[in-house]
Amino acid sequence: MTERLFEKDPYIREFDARVVECIEDGDKYLVQLDRTAFFPEGGGQPGDRGYLGKAVVFDTHEKEGCIWHQTDSPLAIGDKIYGILDWNFRYSNMQNHAGEHIVSGLIHQKYGFDNVGFHMGSDGITLDINGELTKEQVEAIEEEANRAVQDNIPIQVTIPAKDVLKQMDYRSKKALEGDVRIVEIPGIDVCACCGTHPLKTGEIHLIKILSLQNYKGGGRILMVAGMRALADYAGKHESIIEISHLLSAKTGEVCEAVSRLQKENADLKFRLVRMKKELLAVKAENFGADKDVICVQEPDLNGNELREYANLLIQKAKRVLVLSDGGDDRWRYVLADGNGKAKELGAEIQTLFDGKGGGSPAMIQGTMTGTFKDIQQWIETHL
Repeated sequence: MTERLFEKDPYIREFDARVVECIEDGDKYLVQLDRTAFFPEGGGQPGDRGYLGKAVVFDTHEKEGCIWHQTDSPLAIGDKIYGILDWNFRYSNMQNHAGEHIVSGLIHQKYGFDNVGFHMGSDGITLDINGELTKEQVEAIEEEANRAVQDNIPIQVTIPAKDVLKQMDYRSKKALEGDVRIVEIPGIDVCACCGTHPLKTGEIHLIKILSLQNYKGGGRILMVAGMRALADYAGKHESIIEISHLLSAKTGEVCEAVSRLQKENADLKFRLVRMKKELLAVKAENFGADKDVICVQEPDLNGNELREYANLLIQKAKRVLVLSDGGDDRWRYVLADGNGKAKELGAEIQTLFDGKGGGSPAMIQGTMTGTFKDIQQWIETHL
């Protein structure tokens, strides 16, 4: 069993230890020590990173009471080593874990919902609850959570005697046996937890809920706390400044500016669609009438435009094939046939030109591959 220094003092950043075991694991190594300040992954909190001597520790996890450090190089059994934590990573996890306790505790206290899933990821903390909350309720929770941070409440960690534990009302995702470690934020939360936390809520600095969505009959909250919340704000503020410069708008007016830009863009798209229709109508008129076949390529036509052009051209010819270049001799196409043989020709397109698509006897649509010259020659040989 590894001595857990992080449980005695979560602020230990450096320590001495002796190597108990070292196992090769692919291109990495698993190292067990007699004592460690590295927290192993558990309870939603990631495993610690850092150094054991000159060896880099990428991750830490636990198995059967033993804590294993994943390193980039082997350590000799029996050697005394000096461990150093990646303190910024650990302290950020402590801030975020305590922030999650506050948010989960307040949700449970006010609405009776339980935290049924918790994970610290690169985007923030994902918190799943077994009930649905409104946007307004979550905003109120965030405000009260930050009030708890401002109050700088002591965070208490205890392992109560079994008879005391039986009388306690505490949150836990699963039934627990043996000693149960209780983390309490008085007036906010009482929860069974194996993670590391700061001594007082004031060290969290800030709690920010980023999003809320419905998830499996309940809710999923994405949140950040501590320095990660400050980094999130700084990144978004920088983006707002950049957008305000691009739009020549004040930072408080970027939403209105973006809304105006979207409307202008929609108007331009509408005008472009109308102009394309008019242009295709003029081009169709230029073909004259009573033709056997028309095979034409037209750049930058979407599916609807291809069909509209084919409908215009089929009034001029018995058979029409309209293609729009997709690059590398790959074409989007519409084939219209006045004699109802479009599907028959579609079967040949599938065989000869790696075609895909479908439709009716009068018109088919899809993709095909080949040079325009070969495709044109093929369609003309059928008349």
